[in-house]
Amino acid sequence: MDRMHIQIGVGGRFHADRMAATFLGAGHRVELFTTFPSSRFPIIPKEVIHSFTLPEVVFRLAQVMGSEHWGDQIKLSWFGKKMAQSIARAQSADLFIGWSSFSLETLRTRQAGRHVVVRDSAHIAYQYDLLKEEYRKFGRTFPDRQFCLERELEEYDRADSIVVLSDFAKKTFVEKGISASKVDVLRLGADTSVFHPSADRLAQLPLKAVYFGQLSIKKGIHYLLEATRDLKHLELTLVGSVDPDFRPLLQKYSHAQIHKPMAHPQLASFIREFDLFVFPTLEDGFGQTLIQAMASGLVSVVTDNCGAAERMEDAGVIVPIRDAFALRTALQKFIENPQLLPAMKHKAVALARRYSWATYSADVLAWAIHKDAQIKQAIS
Repeated sequence: MDRMHIQIGVGGRFHADRMAATFLGAGHRVELFTTFPSSRFPIIPKEVIHSFTLPEVVFRLAQVMGSEHWGDQIKLSWFGKKMAQSIARAQSADLFIGWSSFSLETLRTRQAGRHVVVRDSAHIAYQYDLLKEEYRKFGRTFPDRQFCLERELEEYDRADSIVVLSDFAKKTFVEKGISASKVDVLRLGADTSVFHPSADRLAQLPLKAVYFGQLSIKKGIHYLLEATRDLKHLELTLVGSVDPDFRPLLQKYSHAQIHKPMAHPQLASFIREFDLFVFPTLEDGFGQTLIQAMASGLVSVVTDNCGAAERMEDAGVIVPIRDAFALRTALQKFIENPQLLPAMKHKAVALARRYSWATYSADVLAWAIHKDAQIKQAIS
């Protein structure tokens, strides 16, 4: 593949830094446009980063004032316009890769030779339908996200191709009428040098179960709390920030220990002391925390709407979404048969090592080469 000029646009960071580092390492010219300062991207050179931080500042202030959704609209449109203007003034690129919701203005101008949208979750309409239904169960109204919905649907239409993180996510796009040939799957990795198992951890009762990530309705934490209520011989710990919409539900339960979010090194050390990772998510395009937990030697109980669970094999248990009874049954099985855990832990670690960031980089380059060959073949 010839040396390319690649522009990457992302509101925040996500895994854009890993993608940029991959292309830079392969000798391509890369520009990264973001709402974060360059200091948040230590693995790539500062000179390739274009930071537009004011939209991020406004969004963070809106969060503090309880107007997150208003701030989100400002962030998306403001950053989208600034990135499109900057790209219009620059030399045309061979490839633009932009995160969904942030890339509409650039896709409308079509400055690059090829345009790709990255969606980290399921199709946005699938996701919103699921969450609206869940909010209604608790007499709550899902926040008005029509602005984001309309942006993303237009982005999907204008993009030459869409990148998602799992077969599950791709399926939701196909179900919403997008051709399977337009959607590519690139799975994430995990830093297995940071997330690794404890050499002397032995399972014994009570078993220790952990969830880490956002505590929210979307993550299905209420089903986990209900499943573990009065469950003997199991201790539950939750690590993460609490979504404001979830606070009324969380206050109904008192049996779980709750910790604030942790930086990866601290988190990795903390979770090594647990036996089980429970991930009751209603929808995750990938769910990188599952790979991190597996790399740390935890046996996982996850829902079938977790994209990363496609690669878990028999190193854990998959249950349906919204099913507290299924969660409880799976956990009870391990409580009654803790001798099952050692072999599953070993398998989990071995599987997680296949999904390092090195594997991700190799997959990204193989994808780019394949797409480049397709374009050349079409032209000829």
